[in-house]
Amino acid sequence: MAYEIHIERKDEENSITMEEWENYIENDNELEATDHIEIELPNGMTIGMSGEGMAVWKKTIEDEEIAVTFTFREGEVSARYLNDNQIEKMKDIATKLQAIVVGDEGEEY
Repeated sequence: MAYEIHIERKDEENSITMEEWENYIENDNELEATDHIEIELPNGMTIGMSGEGMAVWKKTIEDEEIAVTFTFREGEVSARYLNDNQIEKMKDIATKLQAIVVGDEGEEY
């Protein structure tokens, strides 16, 4: 199972709304909104996912292009962990959404 990093608010009663997230995506020129993603697995199979509140962040780092897919569910924004550059991007997003970045095990970044 993949390890995920999450952007969430400490106060669950004041969780991130879909409207806030969509407004954030619109105003961040590094994110591209999407309603469908496909991921190729190591075994060559492809899986797809469709839904609201998804965005892709593409970045070239040391001649390697990474693509991080953010998904929105239950008041938080999540992404599969790929590298530390992604955590920095997620911290920037969290700051603007007045939220924090945490891992699957509850550790705060």
